Amino acid sequence: MKPNYYQIIRNCVEIGCRHGFSRAHKNTDDPPYDVIEICVQDAIMFEITSKFIFPIIEEGINYNEL
Repeated sequence: MKPNYYQIIRNCVEIGCRHGFSRAHKNTDDPPYDVIEICVQDAIMFEITSKFIFPIIEEGINYNEL
């Protein structure tokens, strides 16, 4: 069995957009654009990091050379 990464990421982005947009409008009906943007980005990254485990990046290591 092989995971469909496109569908997983698409689902994370869709859910993250909905949650982030709702979170931005939690305390006000007309939040500034930058607040909406930050809330949506944070929610998307939360969804992605809940599905995938990323290695810790150490300083001094050039991952482009690996």
